[in-house]
Amino acid sequence: MQTSLDARGKSCPLPIVLIAKSFREAQSGARMTVQADDRAFPEDVKAWCKKTGHSLVSLENKPGYYEAVIQKP
Repeated sequence: MQTSLDARGKSCPLPIVLIAKSFREAQSGARMTVQADDRAFPEDVKAWCKKTGHSLVSLENKPGYYEAVIQKP
């Protein structure tokens, strides 16, 4: 299952809080695409994935925001 989350305009730690909340009910293997424009987002999402065991499939710097694809273990 692929879902998306637009966290643009939200400051740290809100993008990570929203990701965690969204993944709480997700099945194993679920993927989520997240857009965020908070400058701390790249490091925050890397740390959160490492801490929780989720896979950071990709992290791209798009014009004006970051886009991450995360997969639940």
